[in-house]
Amino acid sequence: MSASWWLLPNVGDQIINARMMSGDLKVGVEVEKGDEDGLFSKEGVCKAVKAVTDEDSEIGKEVRTNHAKWREFFSSKGLENSYIDGFVHKLYELLG
Repeated sequence: MSASWWLLPNVGDQIINARMMSGDLKVGVEVEKGDEDGLFSKEGVCKAVKAVTDEDSEIGKEVRTNHAKWREFFSSKGLENSYIDGFVHKLYELLG
């Protein structure tokens, strides 16, 4: 099984990053906070863990699929070089 992300954001950019990763990218599940105290509960953590690790869970399947997709993208050969080459090309355009 691939790595799974259970997101427990507390403050600032953690909240934004968790929403992006769980909502837009769908590579993790954000643990819900309690309504009354705003703290994470063991029930919330258990719910998030089960949602991702249960083999029959649609959320889990989606997270695993997206993990594989992003892993393949970021580990593709030449990715870094293509960004560096593009950056250098843009610098030449600015200078010339």
